[in-house]
Amino acid sequence: MNVIIVGCGRVGAELAASAAEQGHDVVVIDRNPDAFQRLEHEFRGRTLQGDVRDKSVLARADIEHADGFAAVTSSDEINLVAAHTARELYNVPNVVARVYDPTHTPAFKRAGLQTVISSSWSAHRIEQLLTHPGITELAIVGNGEALLIEVQVPIQMVGKPVSFFAQESTCQPAALIRAGHASLAQPDTILQDGDLIVAAVLSSNISLLETIKRNKGKLECS
Repeated sequence: MNVIIVGCGRVGAELAASAAEQGHDVVVIDRNPDAFQRLEHEFRGRTLQGDVRDKSVLARADIEHADGFAAVTSSDEINLVAAHTARELYNVPNVVARVYDPTHTPAFKRAGLQTVISSSWSAHRIEQLLTHPGITELAIVGNGEALLIEVQVPIQMVGKPVSFFAQESTCQPAALIRAGHASLAQPDTILQDGDLIVAAVLSSNISLLETIKRNKGKLECS
């Protein structure tokens, strides 16, 4: 893929490094040439100094052939304009914009843009670490509305089927890890001591997993 990343702050630099390591062709754009110092010496992509709102800068980035475009500067205005331009003017198929101020989210939504809300995501991550110890968060989905988590099967659930975890489609077991080996979770598989369950759960329902740890013996998602 040909990927353009606008903004070489901490997130932009990490994103650029990750995309390049996966073999994608990456161009990083930033107005400040010093920002490129955040990139690792091994970075194999291309850097471009300039204002992304300048069409000549986008042309130098070869936006006509871009498969992906991420606007992750510290300015919501720049991110909105850049992302909207990439999608509407240049028809880049996959465009993502970072939102710093959540009150600006409606403007991005009206433009039909995929967004990552920085403050909400960070606050959500801290909240999970503080309030739900023992639950390993494997991935965040969307802007944090759903999570992929790993939970050790508590003793009171040993001998019960995997389907015991799934209630009304809000907690969905995806995989069972037993003795270090993973398999797709089958509803009728009987849980054993030491098993781990990987499950998709709505963030608003993650506290319900605590009911298992309190020996209530039933996960009642709503």
